[in-house]
Amino acid sequence: MNSVDLIIYSTLFISLYFEIFLLISFFEKKRVLSQKEKMAVKDLPTVTIIVPCWNEETTLAGTINSLLNLDYPKHKLNIAIVDDGSTDNTYKIAEKFNKFKNITLFQKENGGKHTAMNLVLENINTELTGCLDADSFVEANALKKLVRHFENKKIASVTPSIKISNTKTLLGKIQKSEYFMSIFIRKVFASLDSLFVTPGPFSFFRTSVIKDLGGWKKAHNTEDMEMGIRMQKNHYIIENEPAAIVYTKAPTTLKTLYRQRVRWTYGFLRNAWDHKDLFFNYKYGNLGIIILPTAVISLLTALFFLVITIFNVIIETLNYVTKILTVGINVSQPTIDLFYINTSSLSFIIYTLLILTLGMIIIGKKIGKEEKFLTIDIPLYISLYGFIAPLWITGATVKAIFRIDSKWR
Repeated sequence: MNSVDLIIYSTLFISLYFEIFLLISFFEKKRVLSQKEKMAVKDLPTVTIIVPCWNEETTLAGTINSLLNLDYPKHKLNIAIVDDGSTDNTYKIAEKFNKFKNITLFQKENGGKHTAMNLVLENINTELTGCLDADSFVEANALKKLVRHFENKKIASVTPSIKISNTKTLLGKIQKSEYFMSIFIRKVFASLDSLFVTPGPFSFFRTSVIKDLGGWKKAHNTEDMEMGIRMQKNHYIIENEPAAIVYTKAPTTLKTLYRQRVRWTYGFLRNAWDHKDLFFNYKYGNLGIIILPTAVISLLTALFFLVITIFNVIIETLNYVTKILTVGINVSQPTIDLFYINTSSLSFIIYTLLILTLGMIIIGKKIGKEEKFLTIDIPLYISLYGFIAPLWITGATVKAIFRIDSKWR
């Protein structure tokens, strides 16, 4: 076995081990998870939901209306809309909601999402603080399902299940399965006390904890990830509530998807470097020993397979050209054996990985309260995602190495 084969088998084995680890952890914790779903709230806490927005004129009204429709006592629910220097009609749309007593408007120069969040943080004293991106919408019962976890005084943050609202395009269908996979992974990470991202769409926090930590930071345009890592670093518990459903608008073109994922991946790499003392540190349990290192290894694996694929394509092309120049074009009828199955050990590992991936997506759909499990988005994700993900992984890695900031849009 040469060095390349050794790397291929090693990386595939790590991927296989990690997927099995996640599935075993899920089923091992399943009883505990179901017990948490039965929790009740004795006294609903006061809540402030921050809606930071920058040029969101097309979606802001829908976002605010979904918050106004929440099944939650209005006298305990405050909504803070922050226009972060928009250049379109975002603030004019926000002003239409100024008539509601529990809505407060803020307008400021553009400084980034973290500055919008911190502006409101300085002006509130509610027990909980949450965030909702201005392109997202929540189900009416989502907030009540989230806040019940704060009955446990050890919990500092709770995250929801995130689905995408626009799934009609090819990219939308691919992302649909990706988001269900994320629902599964987020739930397992929470059960392992290793959830390190508190996403913008409807994550909630104890206000006192956020203030103690000094508020949000710019953090390479991924402040929600940095906050999660910082909370874990200070040994706060981040929980997940899969029954709290939030819908967000996904990118509809490859260009916008690429930009979004470059920002996410770049942010992870830079934040991981900023908090590199967590890696392989037993003080941080599964997060430090397994989750974070495996996340980095998975990115490196994707880059490795991209290089190998490009190299093999070049070699095969050169061989084919050489053959044509030597013996000419040989037009032969290709043969297909319908009963042929590649039984090599490498193929077996790949087949197993695909089956496990399928299982995780289906579980994600189940805990995310999806009615149909086997839909066209699954084969599209499994067959196509691996070809497009290396694009933004490569872009983000290059930016991270050369310290080139990623743009929000």
